[in-house]
Amino acid sequence: MLHRLMMIACLGLPALGRPAPQILPPSSARVAEVWVDGGRGEGGDGSRERPFSSLAPVLARGEAESAPLRVYLAPGRYRGSFVLPAGLELVGGGEATVLQGVGEEVVVRAAGGVTLRRLGLEGGGGGLKAGGPVELESVRFSGRPGRGTGLFVRGGELRLEDVTLSGFEYGLQALEATVEARGFASVDAARAGVVLLGSRGRFAEARVLGSGSHGGFLLLGSEVVLRDVRVDGADAYGIAATRGRLRVEGAIITRLTSRERDSGDGLHLRDVEVEVEGLVVRDVVGVGVLGAQGSRVTLRDVSLEACQEGGVVAETLGEVSAEGLAVRGSSGPALLAQEGGVLKVDVLSVRDNAAGLVWADCREGTEVHLERVREKEASGERLAPCVLRSE
Repeated sequence: MLHRLMMIACLGLPALGRPAPQILPPSSARVAEVWVDGGRGEGGDGSRERPFSSLAPVLARGEAESAPLRVYLAPGRYRGSFVLPAGLELVGGGEATVLQGVGEEVVVRAAGGVTLRRLGLEGGGGGLKAGGPVELESVRFSGRPGRGTGLFVRGGELRLEDVTLSGFEYGLQALEATVEARGFASVDAARAGVVLLGSRGRFAEARVLGSGSHGGFLLLGSEVVLRDVRVDGADAYGIAATRGRLRVEGAIITRLTSRERDSGDGLHLRDVEVEVEGLVVRDVVGVGVLGAQGSRVTLRDVSLEACQEGGVVAETLGEVSAEGLAVRGSSGPALLAQEGGVLKVDVLSVRDNAAGLVWADCREGTEVHLERVREKEASGERLAPCVLRSE
């Protein structure tokens, strides 16, 4: 299946910089309106006074019409697997309006150009699968624990406002798409809350609560802005990015574990350009920030607390520059550089780090530059020759 190949597929991505997918401006054609109420008897004509009793005649009509179609769906449960034609807008009556999947089929399939508002999708083998532009507002997805993908889109633009996905194997997956999300939440995804492959994304006020072996946000060959995000309770990385570009403006990452004992980092960055401002990483089994494989990482106003393996790591030609960095309570060193990694830190506050201030192997061009270091408890440790410290 496609989502199982995403980790491998990123190696063959074309260079970034191609134009973002575009959405054509809305048509000026008059929008036709239809009403559906599953609690009414059969024989309606789709008017407000005599609504249809199911979506079947509406979807058949939508396929035949070229004009946009807006459907008002009364509260109730509508069972089945639904294929939505382009240009359809489905408006529910809130959380009491539910499209309920049956069997292993995805609840909703859409070629693109559809809008869903104020309703829920439950069950099935996944929530929504789209091949083009989709807009969601106040939509709740609830899946079978550990199965299927809540929301998958390939190409086009995905716009999300107040959308929650609970359960599923993956919360949101986007392939070569543009994602704009505000008020997004993924809860208890078995593998990852958000996966973007070759995509562009902007997430504001996003939450990933509980996720599995692929972490909170998994970004592959993508250009992404994360603003005011939180990742809590992931069994892997908080935010993992490979290739592309990432900007983080305010993030809290807490309580990361690792069953495989090879993850658990707050930020895990490889071959990627990254800017971070306003980050807290607390209580994680890995390191606070890892910059590796040629990554270029800039940190401002970052606090790393109780990161078991260390605070900031630069390795394999990765370069990390930080201004305003606090590292406290690590079971490893506050800073670590190896395999040609470069660390430059100005205004550094350290306290209670079990392995001291800094560890560096001083081979293959490894460098550490420290300015204005504030140590709560002076350790008196001898610094490696590639560590330059000035006050």
